Amino acid sequence: MVKAKAWYRMGHLFEVLLIVAGLLFLLQHPLQFTSDTGLVVLFGTALIALSVVFPVTLPSMLISLELVFTFYFVITYDLATALWVNFFGELVGTLLVVHKSRKIAVLTNPMLKVICLMAGFFVFALVEPTWSATHTESSLNLLKLLLIGTVFFVSNHLTLHVHLYLRTRHFSWRSCLHAVMWESVIYLAVFPLAMIGNLLEPQIGLYTLWVLGVPVAVVTGVIRTFNHLQWSNRVNYACINLSTSKELGTIFHKTFQIARELTDSPRAMMLKKQPDGSFQGMDRAGVLVENIRHPLLERAVSEQAVLSVLKATEAENLFPEWEVRSYILVPLVGKTKVFGVICMGKPNSYGFKADHQKQLGFLANQVSIIMDRNHVYEELERASITNQLTGLYNYQYFYEQLDIQFHAAKVMGEDLCLIIFDIDYFKKYNDIYGHIVGDEVLRQVAMIAKSVCEQSNAMLARYGGEEFVAIGRMTVSEGYALAEEVRLKIQDHQFVYQEHTVKNITISVGLAHLHTHDALSPNDLLEKADQSLYWGAKEMGRNRVAVYCSEFDQRLFVDSLTGLHTIYYLRRKLRSLCENQNHFPMHFLLVDILGMRTINDRHGFEIGNRVLIDVSYLLKNTMRGDDLICRYMDDEFLVVVKGTPEADLGIIRKRIHDAFAKHRFPSVGEVSVDLTVVTLGHADEEPFLLERIDTARRSYSREAAAVVFRESK
Repeated sequence: MVKAKAWYRMGHLFEVLLIVAGLLFLLQHPLQFTSDTGLVVLFGTALIALSVVFPVTLPSMLISLELVFTFYFVITYDLATALWVNFFGELVGTLLVVHKSRKIAVLTNPMLKVICLMAGFFVFALVEPTWSATHTESSLNLLKLLLIGTVFFVSNHLTLHVHLYLRTRHFSWRSCLHAVMWESVIYLAVFPLAMIGNLLEPQIGLYTLWVLGVPVAVVTGVIRTFNHLQWSNRVNYACINLSTSKELGTIFHKTFQIARELTDSPRAMMLKKQPDGSFQGMDRAGVLVENIRHPLLERAVSEQAVLSVLKATEAENLFPEWEVRSYILVPLVGKTKVFGVICMGKPNSYGFKADHQKQLGFLANQVSIIMDRNHVYEELERASITNQLTGLYNYQYFYEQLDIQFHAAKVMGEDLCLIIFDIDYFKKYNDIYGHIVGDEVLRQVAMIAKSVCEQSNAMLARYGGEEFVAIGRMTVSEGYALAEEVRLKIQDHQFVYQEHTVKNITISVGLAHLHTHDALSPNDLLEKADQSLYWGAKEMGRNRVAVYCSEFDQRLFVDSLTGLHTIYYLRRKLRSLCENQNHFPMHFLLVDILGMRTINDRHGFEIGNRVLIDVSYLLKNTMRGDDLICRYMDDEFLVVVKGTPEADLGIIRKRIHDAFAKHRFPSVGEVSVDLTVVTLGHADEEPFLLERIDTARRSYSREAAAVVFRESK
């Protein structure tokens, strides 16, 4: 801070020296007033002042065509007239725009011009005696114009940039060269017009000033339009390139870079809006700043317009460590979301001009449209790979990532651990509390598991129903520790939703490792984790973590109670079934026994198991020999019917219901079932199957004896 104040004082001292030196030069050349001189000074002052009021804005400075009149007076009138007319014109022009600039500039700008002109006259005085002896007056005027103009150009830019550096401690070669380039172009118009004015003055006298005013106004308008078009074209070109990018971060960074180059801001930060309403900032050095809050940011976002603070008070100082005195805030606000704010600052007051504000507003509008569109696309893409209920990745995306990570880990010889979590007795909780509470349990379990998995950079997905799956670059021991942490946290968690409190929620966990368990393929790794879940955790009492071992293989595919295939067998078989086009349309009939919990409560689990066995025999006798029948859940069965037209589904459904209506179960009597149908029309729908079946299960109608659902992808 001390260093900054010292530099700022040096800037003030430099300005004072400029003012004193300029006054000394003016006082050494007093103006001799006559009637003609008064009109010349009046008209010259007015035209120079108007040129100052309507400049062209560059990133770090302003330029105008006032030099046409400046050099016209230099080659047409005496030294004193030239100095005083330029002083008065610059003074009046600065006074007219003083509300847009620093107050001390009222004297600094005129005196700087006087000093630079004096430097030019001094150099010309050294050359004039030799040149005038051998050349005509016209050639002398041309030499005077070129020599004084060149010295003025060099000394003005040198003094100006030293002055800016002392005040702002910021220098950019890019901005400097840009300013020199533009002023060089302007000099190509200034010199000829000034020379034309010198030639016209003997014929039309004082009217020459007004004749020169016309091309000055036209050329100024052309340069201003060209500058705006150049900037607009750059923004449009950048937006065309950005429109092909799907990454919001890339768009944000590119916009940040363009905005900084436009304003030549030494201090800048890209602020992203966070869900809690605060902003997260990153400056050009990549330094991250969290939890930024300020009324100016909220105002810029609410007004959805570029906000300029020309002279920041202490309360308006966004970042005190920046030591800046003017800010400009560029909000990026779309129809669907507030993306953030680009904040830029300069150490000097009034560092940003009205043109900056307009151009940045145009940039913000264009970029906001692109970001808004990409945000919609991003949300659609996210929705396509996430499960709506839990917010986790869905089965399809998980399977894609499993395939990628499996082959990468196999090639690199790295660890890869796959963990499956299953909520114990989840169907019982659904029956007791209802599906709304059951969904909340799923959400909270997902939240707990996700918080643990994120710490180990493991990817978590909803696998189907009440199952979740995680993959990560972990050893067996690291995977076991993660699974055990999730299990304990869920076991100790109090599940509360509205007036319901669900107690004793536990999970069973299965784990398999790529190299340790010699997985041959992504499916093999998944099935080994499945086996450890079912045989190592579920069959051993639940609420535990089990690691795969080879003895699970022979027990995986056949249900020990009913002798039917298990869901694990279906998962292994499904892909090969979908490879045969003759199997489509393929129908999955989900058979759910109604009142199974009542049967268990009233007659006991032994009778309940007998009912499940009888149902399995009944389905075997009812369906065709090549129909695949699996035990899906505790009291649910899944029948796979291949290559049957949808028109025949009614016959199959009637056959199943008739079979159950005619059969009398020992000790129970008649048993009814819910029948839900999910159809695969082609192989591309296979990754969505389990999720669709789970959705169908949650859509059971408990008031009807049979309901058929046909979902489309």
